[in-house]
Amino acid sequence: MMRLDQPAYAAALALLLSLTPSCAKKNAEQKAKPAESATAEPAPAVKFAKVTERKLSPTLELTGTLAADETSEVASATSGIVTKVEIDVGTRVKKGDILVQLDSRDPALRAQAADASATQALAKLGVKAGQKFDPNNVAEVRAAKEGMDLAVSEADRTKKLYEGGSISASQWDQARSRAEQARAQYEGALNGAMQGWAGLAAAQSQANLARKSVADTSIRAPFDGAVAERRATVGEFAPMGKVVAVVVRDETLRLRIDVPETDASKVTAGKEVTLTVSAHPGKTFKGTVKRVGASLKAQSRTLPIEAEVANADGQLKPGYFARAYVELGEADTNAIFVPRAAVGSSGSASRVFVRSGNRVVERIVTLGREIDGEVEIRGNVGPNDEVATERVDLLQDGADVNVAASGAK
Repeated sequence: MMRLDQPAYAAALALLLSLTPSCAKKNAEQKAKPAESATAEPAPAVKFAKVTERKLSPTLELTGTLAADETSEVASATSGIVTKVEIDVGTRVKKGDILVQLDSRDPALRAQAADASATQALAKLGVKAGQKFDPNNVAEVRAAKEGMDLAVSEADRTKKLYEGGSISASQWDQARSRAEQARAQYEGALNGAMQGWAGLAAAQSQANLARKSVADTSIRAPFDGAVAERRATVGEFAPMGKVVAVVVRDETLRLRIDVPETDASKVTAGKEVTLTVSAHPGKTFKGTVKRVGASLKAQSRTLPIEAEVANADGQLKPGYFARAYVELGEADTNAIFVPRAAVGSSGSASRVFVRSGNRVVERIVTLGREIDGEVEIRGNVGPNDEVATERVDLLQDGADVNVAASGAK
């Protein structure tokens, strides 16, 4: 190993110390260069639009839920094995369409037996189908009546002979006895015919019940609508009363809303209602108040009302949450509207950005009605303000913007 002598070592150490400050300075300059070369990002170009002022009738803003006009849990009126399921969830049905088919062989056989019993009873009475029943036309009754008439005639003749002294008292007693027996036989035959008629009615009722059981194996839609639930599967046993499907009538929906007690007197049947749903942003639907509750709900102190909403195109679904605006029919007032694109969100609140020189100021607003792509807002926004319609979700309160090329009006 080479060893430096003391003078050489001292010279090398001096050279090293002289170079260290210059290197440190050079490194510091190199680190400072990126910071010096960095430039601030330009303010984003943002388009603005002037708010629109409209004269509108005052409304009452409420929330509610859409419900089917009618909901039916279609149940089986008889029991049997499910042989066919004609529907599924969402299937459109007409009144009388078969939803589920049960095995009809057993009730069909019972219906045949009941029909045979009814036909037999009808033949025994000698009555043709559709003919009015007269017990005196029954063969047994007719024969008994003829025998009774003959016996009564003989008894009358015998009585005259007895009274004239031509025959003895015993002969008159015999003739009178035969007449009474014949009358009893007639009355018995008459009663038997009436019993037979009652039996026929019972047999026909049994036949009708049997035929109904056959018809009940075809479970049908109670009205026009759509299937909301399917609860039957081929091969399972469906007892009487089992719900096999849920059908809803949805061509007209019911909007159920609760009106605060303070506004209850303002809402009456016939008032127009405008509503929006989250499933169709920017689209409005119309309805009419049809039913007003008879009393307030004790806990919420609100009055339940129902509005009917046409839904022939099926865009609305039962269960949708809706925001409703009930027209109060009072004098028109000024309302502030902005383009839909100008509305952003901050948590659960809605906001717009108002132009202030080359900056934007955030305004928290409450949304109202939507008309022609514009949204009514309520808040600290004036009729002469301009609102940002671009980059709304990226802007912040007090942010600089480039309005020179913004296209602001």
